[in-house]
Amino acid sequence: MQTIPGVSFLEKLRHITSLISKQTKDDVMHYLEVFIIMPLFVLAKQDWQMKLIDSRWLACPTFIACLQHDLPCLTIFVAYIVALIINRHLQEKFLGNGDLDILAAGACWLTGTDWLLWLTLACLLQLLLANYCKAEQLPFVPALTISFIWVIVGQNALASLQPMMCQP
Repeated sequence: MQTIPGVSFLEKLRHITSLISKQTKDDVMHYLEVFIIMPLFVLAKQDWQMKLIDSRWLACPTFIACLQHDLPCLTIFVAYIVALIINRHLQEKFLGNGDLDILAAGACWLTGTDWLLWLTLACLLQLLLANYCKAEQLPFVPALTISFIWVIVGQNALASLQPMMCQP
């Protein structure tokens, strides 16, 4: 390998990563989405059966998301800690800490507008479930899981249509 005098290792690394196209990065993310969707299914089943989840399932997907996206992960982490403190202080019984864990992990995977869409769809689905089931308390993770898949599928569909719409 040829060395260029006066160029640091970091500059070489930045140059190599700049050569990777955005399309290639997007293709990699489509495959990595399995790492968040599969744990969400497991957690949705846990929440539906026990009204409790093991949030450790989210550690790997959240770490992968922080590596793959250009996100302010520190900001998301601080907001998550503040939400946990507020939730604990107010002794909230309808939105549990596990729900906050999933919302924080989703914030690492989605853009801001997609995250808001995800949360809105999950709330609408939860309202439909509450109207149908007539239970006093329903688990929120299944609604979060289904709406997350809707948002991801919508992103992928729009991404595949974009080249066709941009052609003259």
